[in-house]
Amino acid sequence: MKKLLLVLFISLGLISGLLISSFTMSLLSFGAGLTLWVTLICAYIWGTKNDKDGFYRLFKDTHQSNLDDIERQELEPTE
Repeated sequence: MKKLLLVLFISLGLISGLLISSFTMSLLSFGAGLTLWVTLICAYIWGTKNDKDGFYRLFKDTHQSNLDDIERQELEPTE
């Protein structure tokens, strides 16, 4: 029952978000489609941040890998 309510609230939130964003986009005269896509992508990334295969985890792991590479390169002796 809790999962059904969660799905219902998420669906309701998405539908109301789309309606609010479409109203907001109609007021803007520039880049309405781009603004909507960026908002949807950000909402998807934020919404799936706890997913082990999500974009958030991918970006976080890549960033940590880059930090580890920088630290390793700083410790190597230069010739």
